[in-house]
Amino acid sequence: MRKADGMDASKSSNPDQRKAKRLAVSFILAPVLLTLLWAVGERLTTERVEEAPAPNLEIGSQAPRFEYPLLGGGSVSLASQKNRVVLINVWATWCVPCLDEMPDLQRLYARMKKDGAPFEILAVSIDALGADAVRKFVDRFGLTFPILLDPRGSIKKLYRTTGVPETFIVDRQGRLLQKIIGARKWDAPAIVEYLKQAVRS
Repeated sequence: MRKADGMDASKSSNPDQRKAKRLAVSFILAPVLLTLLWAVGERLTTERVEEAPAPNLEIGSQAPRFEYPLLGGGSVSLASQKNRVVLINVWATWCVPCLDEMPDLQRLYARMKKDGAPFEILAVSIDALGADAVRKFVDRFGLTFPILLDPRGSIKKLYRTTGVPETFIVDRQGRLLQKIIGARKWDAPAIVEYLKQAVRS
């Protein structure tokens, strides 16, 4: 009977012991779980902020500033082009329409420079392959305007581009005048006259 009594007592105490152990484990794990949840929440919040799209560009607003390495050495920034009308061309060597319009851009550049106009072309390459691929392209077409290298393509987010080529014209006060999607005949008389009016403004 004593043995039976002892066994009965043991059985009746086991649920209480298990409950106590569960409570102890809960108290130990709760802070750990809360810390993990907080860390995950912070990470998700940070990622959302970093991936949030830049605001859409509006005509008349200040053009976003940038600075990229220059093919051949050094770097060029938009801020360094004060008091000039700047044509920003976002392009890539694998883009067929870019191939089509580059000779026209070169003729436009030569004409504006010949006239002594306060005008600059900044052609921003988003080629991931880097300078060598871009240099072959530039040599092929005899381009003399500044070629900027953006292998990470950061300008795409900065200027909210959807493809290549895309072109942005910035006035002498640094404000966005035009956004052009796709290739253009850049040495066409109407475009040349438009840019001449812009540099006189």
